[in-house]
Amino acid sequence: MRISVNGGGPAGLAFAVFAARSGRDDEITVWDRTGAEDTYGFGVVLPPAVVEVFRDADPALADELSGHVADWDRLTVHRHGRSASIGAPRLGAMDRRTLLRVLRRRCAELGVGLVRGAVSPAGDGYDLVVAADGARSVTRGQRAQAFGTTTRQVGVDYIWLGAGRAFDNLTFLIAETPAGPAVAHVYPYGPDRSTFLVEAQGHPAPDELADWFAGPLGGARLLENRSRWSRFKEVRNSTWSSGNVVLVGDAAHTSHYSIGSGTRLALDDAQALAAALCAQPRLADALAAYEAERRPVVEHTQRVGRLSAEWFADLPDAPVDRLMSDLATRGGRLSWRDLTEGRRAVPIGG
Repeated sequence: MRISVNGGGPAGLAFAVFAARSGRDDEITVWDRTGAEDTYGFGVVLPPAVVEVFRDADPALADELSGHVADWDRLTVHRHGRSASIGAPRLGAMDRRTLLRVLRRRCAELGVGLVRGAVSPAGDGYDLVVAADGARSVTRGQRAQAFGTTTRQVGVDYIWLGAGRAFDNLTFLIAETPAGPAVAHVYPYGPDRSTFLVEAQGHPAPDELADWFAGPLGGARLLENRSRWSRFKEVRNSTWSSGNVVLVGDAAHTSHYSIGSGTRLALDDAQALAAALCAQPRLADALAAYEAERRPVVEHTQRVGRLSAEWFADLPDAPVDRLMSDLATRGGRLSWRDLTEGRRAVPIGG
């Protein structure tokens, strides 16, 4: 089978690795419209348990990824000059560039074709087209009506920044401003780096944000990389395949960043699609089986993400002890069943 993977992010590259290691005799090409180092963002949440997604298919790759994960098992809330911490399920994160670099190298070692700075030409005889080109997927957009794509804005405006220091664990920093509380979602992803995603009203400049969070930053700089204020857009599709085109990762669905599940969902999609192609001789049956397995987990995670976003948008004026007790269930919006339903527990932050 000739397979075109449109998009060189985690979902597309991971699928290519899984498919190449499956034992099938497929010809796989990944088309990445960006350059090798032309990527955005900072650290992505990648819990140690999620790295095990790769274990059965490629143990050496799992070992290498594990070596790059900064992990933690505590959660901290800081407000009004006070901090409170509790134990939490073990989570982790790694540099997005490093994740992509490792996956690209493994694809090359497995004989996967990698074409950078270009998009897949249309109508050149591929048996399967995997749309892994993100929330703004061009591939999906060419068949938007067939996929039944809908989007809606969730939560409040945010900006994705980095910090020039490694915080100890997942930390929520709350600064009081004339326009209301500003919330920074912070987690380490390297020896001297953290993701620093801020929700606030009025689109303040990074220098102003640095002043608001000066105490917890401890003199560290806020870092920018294609950083801009935006509103999270939840992507849904009524079907994930149309003919020989199938959606994975953010092209198929997005879930709010406050529950830290985007990369996990993308990797699970990639694994499930590769497994379905091995298990089902007919392509249509394989695509149907992939969607049947993944859709319930995804829709549950999206619902949890929406409820989480609502809680952060209406953050109560409460001391850190009260916020800490409310955080796991987002002020009673979520039940413990919500947090544990599905193949893996939904993270409580990130």
